[in-house]
Amino acid sequence: TIIDEGSPVSILSSTTWEALGSPLLLPEMRNLTGFHQETTRPLGILPNVPITLEGKTIQMGVMVVQGPLDYNLLLGRDYIYRIRAIVSSLFRMMCFPHERSTIKIVDQISFPGSHFTYSHLPFLN
Repeated sequence: TIIDEGSPVSILSSTTWEALGSPLLLPEMRNLTGFHQETTRPLGILPNVPITLEGKTIQMGVMVVQGPLDYNLLLGRDYIYRIRAIVSSLFRMMCFPHERSTIKIVDQISFPGSHFTYSHLPFLN
């Protein structure tokens, strides 16, 4: 799982979708244009996917794309906006509100010994 501020939508690989039992997809008419300007036709939208990060769970639709990817789930700006997060690529940190507090997540590989809360990546329930 990765968080990508540059992606307007969250993306699930078809390999992961199949591992989830290939649940019903909603039709999607938009094409995706990748970083290298290649165009991909998504298989569809998997609706109401529960995604949990540091105890905060939201449900949202994710776009399913063909093939194995370097990640199972890419969380795009749609996810970032839904959890009301502030992301810093420079400091490799993300903050978001949850239960009257602010959760701070820092990439411990890039910043070992950081005093911020370490978190595992989001997971699908």
